[in-house]
Amino acid sequence: MGDTGLSERWQAFYDAAGGTDSGGKDVQTRLASADGDKGGGKGGSDGDLKSSKGPWNAASNALDDLRRNATTALGDLKHGQEGAGVASKGVEGLESTSMQQRVFNSWEARLTVVRDECGELMGKLQKAGKDLGNQDDAIEALFKAQDTRPIPPPGGPSGSW
Repeated sequence: MGDTGLSERWQAFYDAAGGTDSGGKDVQTRLASADGDKGGGKGGSDGDLKSSKGPWNAASNALDDLRRNATTALGDLKHGQEGAGVASKGVEGLESTSMQQRVFNSWEARLTVVRDECGELMGKLQKAGKDLGNQDDAIEALFKAQDTRPIPPPGGPSGSW
């Protein structure tokens, strides 16, 4: 262990980050999954990270479910509001119909925002999935379409180029 002027405890952290462990074995800090033999994404073990629209679509579908549930709840809330305040119908336990109306307005606004935000995010997630999923194919096509190709020197290939 080196002498860096650190306390014994901090020296141990320092050594563990790039020095040696207590047995004298080299220790290195590594980025998770940065080894070449452990690729990322759906690219497998070749080290390539590839995009997939699957997770984006799954998130979009979950938002669609939430949006539909909020729409249903909003409809149920409005249906329950029908006739409220007329001859005290539907306002038992509340001090006044104005209080009941405030509660209704509050929940109506909340459910409307949830419904609308889910609808907006659904489209954005679907577009992100489509764009990212198509990006790998588009980049591969760009490189395959490269016009500039190496030309062997006259007399055949040589090691100089």
